[in-house]
Amino acid sequence: MSTAQSAADPLVELFADSPRHFAGSPLYARLGQVVAADERLLAIARHARSGQLPSNLLLASVHYLLLRDPAQELAAWYPSCGAGTATGDPGPAFTAFCLRRREEIVALMRRRLVQTNVVKRSAVLRLGMTVVASMTDEPVTLIEVGSSAGVHLRFDDYRYDLAGRTWGRASSAVVVSAEWRGEGPPPDLGPLPVIADRVGIDLNPIDARDPDERLWLRALIWPENTAQATLQDEALRAVAANPPRTYAGDAVDLLPEVVAGVPRGTPVVIFHSATRLHVPAERREAFDAAIAGAGREHDLFHLSFEASRDLGTQGFALELRRGGEPGRRLAIGHGHAEWISDSGEARPDVS
Repeated sequence: MSTAQSAADPLVELFADSPRHFAGSPLYARLGQVVAADERLLAIARHARSGQLPSNLLLASVHYLLLRDPAQELAAWYPSCGAGTATGDPGPAFTAFCLRRREEIVALMRRRLVQTNVVKRSAVLRLGMTVVASMTDEPVTLIEVGSSAGVHLRFDDYRYDLAGRTWGRASSAVVVSAEWRGEGPPPDLGPLPVIADRVGIDLNPIDARDPDERLWLRALIWPENTAQATLQDEALRAVAANPPRTYAGDAVDLLPEVVAGVPRGTPVVIFHSATRLHVPAERREAFDAAIAGAGREHDLFHLSFEASRDLGTQGFALELRRGGEPGRRLAIGHGHAEWISDSGEARPDVS
C-alpha cells in the first residue's frame, strides 16, 4: 500500500494509530499495525457497523472466537486464553486466522457493538452523583445512555477505594479502586441522592445472565487486562442478581419517551461514558438535543465522562451540566478510570 493511499484512508490511519489508541495493550498495538498494512484485513474491518470503531470491533471479534476456541495457534499470544507466552511477531498467525475465519468475523462485526463495561468508570459516576446530591434534596431518576449490561446502573452496590479512603457497600465483591492524582485530598464520594428509579438505554442491551453475551463483553477487554476482566465478572454477577430496567433502541428516539414516563417534579440524571464517540457524526447534534430536551419538563443533571481533546491521549473529562446552564468540569481521569484528578493537566503516557 502506498503512502498516498495510507494518507487518504481514515481506516488505515485508525489502525496505524493503534500504539496510541491501545496504549495499554502491546499485542493490540502490534496487530493494529498489521491490519493497517494489509488490504485484505482492512477489507474485513470495513464491515463494522456505522458509528462503531472498526479497530475495536475487529480485534474484539477475533478475541471472541479465540475465547471460544483457545486451541488455535493465535491464542498463544493472548494471556486471556490461558497463554500469552508466545514470542516473536503475532502478525502472521493473526493474518492467517482472520483470512481463514473471515466469514465468522464479518458476521460478528455486522451484528455486534462495541459495548464496553469498564466497571471502574462507576467511580466517576459516583463522584458526579455526590455533586448532584449537594444540589438537590429530591429523589432522582438515573438514566444511562449506552448502558450495555448495566454495570454502572448498580454503581451504589459497589465498594470504592480512593487514596486510602473507602465508600459504598463494605461487603461488596465488586471493589472499585483508582489512583488519586489531585494536588489536594480526594473528593468525598458520599452521600448520594436517593435514587427513585434507574433505567438503561442501549442499541443492544446486554443480558448479564446470558453466558454468550458475557463472553462478548469479555472479548471487548484487551487480552492483557486480566484484572479488569475479573472486576467485570464480579460486577456482571451483581447485575445478574438484580437486573436494571433497560430499553433497546437509539437514544435520540427513545430518550424523550423514557423521560416522559418520569413523574413530573422528579429530577433526572442522564449519564453516559465513552458513548458519544460511538454515535455517528451526523447524529451527534440530535443526540445532544435529545439529552437537553429532558430539561424542558424536569430538573436535568447531565453527567458525562467522555474523551476531551485538551487532555491528550487517554484523557477523559467528567462534566456536569444542570439544565441549560454552562457545563462544569468536575474532574479528569484516565479513560478506564485507572486514575482520577481534579487537575486539567493531561497525562498522555498513562495506560
